[in-house]
Order: sequence, then C-alpha cells, then structure tokens
Amino acid sequence: MTKSSEGGPQITAEEAARLQLARERMIARHRLIEGIIRNNEQQLRNESARGGAEIELECARRDLAGAQGGSAARDEFDRVVDRLGKLRDEHARLVAEREWLNHALLEFDSTPTDDDHKRTGHA
Repeated sequence: MTKSSEGGPQITAEEAARLQLARERMIARHRLIEGIIRNNEQQLRNESARGGAEIELECARRDLAGAQGGSAARDEFDRVVDRLGKLRDEHARLVAEREWLNHALLEFDSTPTDDDHKRTGHA
C-alpha cells in the first residue's frame, strides 16, 4: 500500500493506476467534445460566409448580365464563384470532420472500461 501525501486514505498501486487511467479517459473524452464544439463554431461561421457569398454571387450575376457588364463585372463574378467554391469545399470538410468526431465519441462511450467489466461481471 502507498500512503497519501496528506495522511488521508491509503490506496494500492493498482488503485492509483486505475484512477490514472480513468483520468486519462475522461480527458480524452473531453478533448473529443471540445473538437465537436470547435467544429460547430466553424460550421456556423462557414454557413454565414456562404450565405454572404451567395448574395454576392447574385449581385455579380446581375451586374454581369446588365448593360454595364464588362471585364470588371466578369472578374468580380469569377472571384465570387471561386470564393463560394472554396467555402463549399470547407463546408464538406467540416461535415466529414463532424461525422468522424461523432463516430469517435459514440465509439468511445460504447467501449467498456475495466470498471465496467467488474460492475457487470464480464471478464
């Protein structure tokens, strides 16, 4: 048995190791949740930027089709199309990342720990 540095309850090395593993597991789960939160924030920013780019695209399309549509209007239209394409690509990346994070968290939560095995009687 090892003694607590504060004179409190004594725990075995096995218990200390189990507690350390539980702490590491909790931190790993917390990191997954933080990743989901960051991904949500990025998706919201991306959605807003895509909405703005779609409005810009319609304005650029109108300007290009109008009597004043010249090379500047074409350049603006092309710039907005490129920007919107990049935002859509980023959106697809964020969705794939979110699916991976959700799957990882679900898998993490469904993986039994040693304590779960002991409580349910499984080996």
